[in-house]
Amino acid sequence: MEDNLVEVKTALISVADKSGLIEFARELATFEITLLATGGTHSALKEAGIPVRSLQDDMNLPQSLSGRVKTLHSPLFGAILAKRTPEHLAELRAMKVDPIDMVVVNFYPFERVVRDKDADDEKVIENIDIGGPSMVRASSKNFEYVTVVPSPRLYGFVVEELRSNSGSTTLAVRRRLAVEAFSVTASYDAAIYNGLWRRLEKDPGLPGKYLLSASKFQDAKYGENPDQRATIYSIDGARGMTGWKQLAGETLSFNNYLDIGSAYDILGGFDGVPAAATVKHGNISGFAFAPTVSEAYSLAHSCDPEADFGGTVVLNREVDLETAMLIGKNEGIKDSSVYTEILIAPSYRQEALERLEKKQKKKIRIIQSAAGSDYPFDLKVLEGAVLLQESVDYRDRLDEGKLTFPTKAQPEEAVRAKLLSAWEVVRRVPSNGIVIADGRYENGLVTHFWTLGVASFRKRNGAVRIALENAGERARGAVCASDGFFPFRDNVDLLGRAGVRAVVQPGGSVSDPDIVAAADEYGIAMGLTHVRAFKH
Repeated sequence: MEDNLVEVKTALISVADKSGLIEFARELATFEITLLATGGTHSALKEAGIPVRSLQDDMNLPQSLSGRVKTLHSPLFGAILAKRTPEHLAELRAMKVDPIDMVVVNFYPFERVVRDKDADDEKVIENIDIGGPSMVRASSKNFEYVTVVPSPRLYGFVVEELRSNSGSTTLAVRRRLAVEAFSVTASYDAAIYNGLWRRLEKDPGLPGKYLLSASKFQDAKYGENPDQRATIYSIDGARGMTGWKQLAGETLSFNNYLDIGSAYDILGGFDGVPAAATVKHGNISGFAFAPTVSEAYSLAHSCDPEADFGGTVVLNREVDLETAMLIGKNEGIKDSSVYTEILIAPSYRQEALERLEKKQKKKIRIIQSAAGSDYPFDLKVLEGAVLLQESVDYRDRLDEGKLTFPTKAQPEEAVRAKLLSAWEVVRRVPSNGIVIADGRYENGLVTHFWTLGVASFRKRNGAVRIALENAGERARGAVCASDGFFPFRDNVDLLGRAGVRAVVQPGGSVSDPDIVAAADEYGIAMGLTHVRAFKH
């Protein structure tokens, strides 16, 4: 070793993921590096005509237990862990092995197999790699002398390092690769724990140990404010919004990701109808569903057009040209269109995409969404503590049989159906959440539904006031949903004087008798869900 350079003379290769393997091995061969490989890796390299020796034959390592033990042998780990001191090198000569300078290893695909519903427990267990992580950990520990390559995505980087140093690697690079390798083994162990906990625990509840592994997706320009550094991570093994496609617009910021993440779930559970929501700073400014997506957007936008300026629009249907004409500011035209920061939809017709791309000096960030997250937990990190709960499944709707009406006034079927829709929307509103809404009912179905006022506030009566102020005269004959119970009758007085005809709320307050009496005074039909829907 000279100037922290270590020449790579012998490389061990044992990989489950063989993407890029042949090309990488050919590059290593150009530096006259002796290649040792195991099992399937040895066969793949040999078939490609690359000079390679069998690790088992070269070191006389017997396989046992039907292949469960292949690499867990002292001579191999001695070759990996040996320092280049006279004492250690003498011990290697006694074992008749040479030092290994590079370890190229990745692991059995446990994460993919454990998610496979058709894979039985035995197959899952057999895909827990033992030798691979052990070799990676050993070579990472000995980074002073050994170069570890734990992923195919690092092949190009390692080849450039070898080219720059005539077949050697620097200590700085070996140290960097070792740190990266420890993150790989840690993530793999986390995947095993999380996967087995979900699969093998009969009544798992919430885990006794919470392990989260996530990989950097991209750095943000800055965080919520310019003085905060920020990075976006993808949760390993989970589906999420980092897998969606951005079709146009400027690079997404930290705040953009906050807006996208808070907007997408709003439409969950409304898959059966074209639905739209407009969102500002994580709060719904408008929501609607209708027979067409363009009508749904128009109804959602009409709830609070001023609040939609610089906001996010999320749709659950393909964007056609008619809808594209409505979203984003139409320059030079006097209409209700407003500047739109982000548009999220599952697909776009070509003519619609072309129209959107030209708007607002090409500044609309256009996102093509895919399936939502399958990560089972909702978590918040506060003051060094992790608050964990099961994620809300908005597809799981209120059991209509649990809805009771203790008031004298009983709702018509149309009103009852609108109340149920309003309840589904208020579940997405931060607490204290209030929704004032209306709709059209035909042939036993709510065909159109739209919000007139959406609010959250530190006091429930404050949220009611804000929602009613936004609705104005449109509140007369409308319905109201509250995510928590009414603590006092002042909320009912506000709604009654505004002409709201029906209310749905959880109930459960000690003031329930007074609340019901107040509703009776105004002829309001009040439904109780007996479950609350807080969202903080």
